[in-house]
Amino acid sequence: MRPKVIFNSAMGLDGRVKDGIEDEEFLSRLDRYRVHELRGSVDAVMVDVDTILSEDLELGVRIPEGGKEPYRIIVDARAEIRVDAKILSENGKKILAISKEAPQKKLEKLEGIEHLEVMTSGEFAVNLDELLDRLYDRGIRMLLLEGAGSLVKRMLNEGYVDELYVTIIPTIIGKGKELFEKTLENEIKLDLDGILQYGDQVVLHYLVKK
Repeated sequence: MRPKVIFNSAMGLDGRVKDGIEDEEFLSRLDRYRVHELRGSVDAVMVDVDTILSEDLELGVRIPEGGKEPYRIIVDARAEIRVDAKILSENGKKILAISKEAPQKKLEKLEGIEHLEVMTSGEFAVNLDELLDRLYDRGIRMLLLEGAGSLVKRMLNEGYVDELYVTIIPTIIGKGKELFEKTLENEIKLDLDGILQYGDQVVLHYLVKK
């Protein structure tokens, strides 16, 4: 068994995203509120280490009173995350998913970080199938996937994504990486489930056809 996976991201009209851009510059106030609601509705939020290294995200969640703080999960095969990364100093439980390639000296440096669990899965890359099974066994039933790049590509290629929210920003970015930067191996068919509009921004909600 595995959790239900929801992918959420934002891109310009040309399909590109900017590295290191702050939410308040890129998203409208109402869409930022939607993202926090979405984070607060799931059991875990997952990103890859490249997103953390380039943007030093905290993945903060403004949860309602009495709400549950989701796990923060960082997929980082070689434990490349900086020890002083903001996400590691956040309150709440965190899981660093690594492979057996991660150096022991770096793992020793991470040992003293409060509420951080290191989970080993896979030889040279994180075995996503095994990781998702173990997360499900932890009671994680809904997982929010954020960011862009190789982890998103793997999650889509391996059929783990069930829903997508993509915010279209009224900007042609021109420079920067594409949201789906690397070529996907399989065609993924989607059903449009809804459209939200916040001023000039549009959020498309799709369900993945299984």
